[in-house]
Amino acid sequence: MLDKVELLTKIKTRVLNKNISLGALNLLPQDLQKNLNFILQKAVLFYNQKLLKANLEVINNKKLLIKNLPENITLSKGELILIILPAENKRYVFQTVVKEKLPEGYKVEILNPRYEKRIKIKAEVPVFLSLTPQKLFFNFLNNDYYLIRESNLSFENGKENDIYFFDLIFDEKNLLEEEFRSLIRKTHIKGNLVDISSSGICVKTHGIIQPPENLFLLYARFEISVLQKKIKFGLLCHLRNLRYEGNFTYFHLMFLISFKANVWEKIKEFLEKLS
Repeated sequence: MLDKVELLTKIKTRVLNKNISLGALNLLPQDLQKNLNFILQKAVLFYNQKLLKANLEVINNKKLLIKNLPENITLSKGELILIILPAENKRYVFQTVVKEKLPEGYKVEILNPRYEKRIKIKAEVPVFLSLTPQKLFFNFLNNDYYLIRESNLSFENGKENDIYFFDLIFDEKNLLEEEFRSLIRKTHIKGNLVDISSSGICVKTHGIIQPPENLFLLYARFEISVLQKKIKFGLLCHLRNLRYEGNFTYFHLMFLISFKANVWEKIKEFLEKLS
């Protein structure tokens, strides 16, 4: 079983797409939270296929007050409106619903982003992260490479004991990229698997970790034991979001290649047996 795609295409569609959907204000990076009132002055609202300017006032992490909308704009309870916060080369997007009209404006509530359901991992599963240096990432942008996912998954029950999914990068001569080969053998950050979906994982690490500013790609290695079988993963990921809770850092990672529906259903069969 083999999946092969152009690496540059995946980088453009997954990594360089900087719209980040969040479900609460406290999920913004800490530097933006410290200057939230200033950042909100730059906010743009998207409603009824139009971009609008308005003043925003924080009620709490899930609720905002929209003030001073254009006179020709009237919102009704239950309507959806997007709030977009531009920050450097990223845009943080909040999907909100109008809760009520007040004398001073409209109270809206931030909705949770529409992410696919993730499977929570109760067992302790170590995850080893390798960080891709900026030089290697730029090399991927300027040369012809292919991202290949190798797997021995069979749809015949009981055919294999251990299952694996390994992402590898090959050049135009169909040779494994040497620096990448060396990189994925290294561990820069170790954590534990929190959850997994067909398109990504969440990794929890001890301590407050601040990765390099221009970190784009990571390689995640982990294996999950289910009954008498192991599922081994070595997957190329993009850092979608980083959050801090107490003395822990959570890495929200998106796979460059999502698992196909039939493959993910097979993986879920194993994971659901994990107590």
